[in-house]
Amino acid sequence: MTLLQRLLPGGGWPWSRARTTASAAGAAPTPGAGPTPGAVATPGVYLALGDLLALEHPVRRLRWPARGAPVHSQLAGRHRARVRGRGLDFIELRPYLPGDDTRSIDWRASVRTGKTQLRVYGEEREHPTWLVVDQRISMFFARRGALRSVVAGEAAAVWGWRALAAGDRVGGLVFGDDGIDAITPGRGRRSLLRLLDRLVARNHRLRADTPCPADPEQLDAALAQLLARAPRDAVVVVLSDLDGMGARSREQLIALARHNDLVLLPIRDDPGTARPVRVVVTDGSLQLPVDHTDEAVRSRLADLAHARMESLLALRREIGCVVFPLVTSEPALLQLARGMASPAARAPRPGGG
Repeated sequence: MTLLQRLLPGGGWPWSRARTTASAAGAAPTPGAGPTPGAVATPGVYLALGDLLALEHPVRRLRWPARGAPVHSQLAGRHRARVRGRGLDFIELRPYLPGDDTRSIDWRASVRTGKTQLRVYGEEREHPTWLVVDQRISMFFARRGALRSVVAGEAAAVWGWRALAAGDRVGGLVFGDDGIDAITPGRGRRSLLRLLDRLVARNHRLRADTPCPADPEQLDAALAQLLARAPRDAVVVVLSDLDGMGARSREQLIALARHNDLVLLPIRDDPGTARPVRVVVTDGSLQLPVDHTDEAVRSRLADLAHARMESLLALRREIGCVVFPLVTSEPALLQLARGMASPAARAPRPGGG
């Protein structure tokens, strides 16, 4: 039985219908007749709020690592408070010092060592989760499977429902080429529902003939806005193709990782499954034919994708963030579940290791 079948007995997958192969040029509806929030979404091309809400139940079935547990998966962050106190997660034994809470004395260890020993625990705290979701025109593309914008939205919903089930506050930023919607993390379902509503609204505004020009600098603008809100001890999850990432983006990500658990989920095409085709891509104002049947073109695009991934992996080695690419050819829930279950080393901490 597959992982997906275990998560959803009976095959009740919201996206069981064939995903639509689409490009930025071929996925759009008739000019001037773009979908509106609440309309029936085309699977793989536009998000449907009902589908995002339906993810809550399968997400609760996932057996993801508990907070504070030893990390053996690719997507688990530290997710433990940076202070020590009386909690449930044992950290270490240390010698008793005057003023320490005598209730934490480990008498057996004290007898064994001949010195009074204290048990130190990690204090469990609520961690706000900030979901930073890219819905720019650059995300309105895929050679196979769902569009990048749809995969980012699905993954954001999966992560949001999981954080909510863990008792954390959930909010975030949804940004397009023409603006940024911010939802402050709050307790309960209301903040996440507001975020998903804004996500679907921005997603439904994407179309190939959009009058809004592409703005690669919106990635930096979204990160800057998040930094201005000064999150600390939060989980920051960035879901984007990272179009426009440069030196400023890198500095902002490093600043965010300094006091938070940073997770980067870059959205990309799966080069191993895409059949060479000729497509037309657009930024909303200009169109460019791209011939994927040309070996030189495929090689150049592969080199660019490899260079971008190498820069992310270098960032992971430097600051200890999590980098887990998502591809357009598989449902986001399945990819994230597999990432949580598969053994992997803890993301390196700053300074190596």
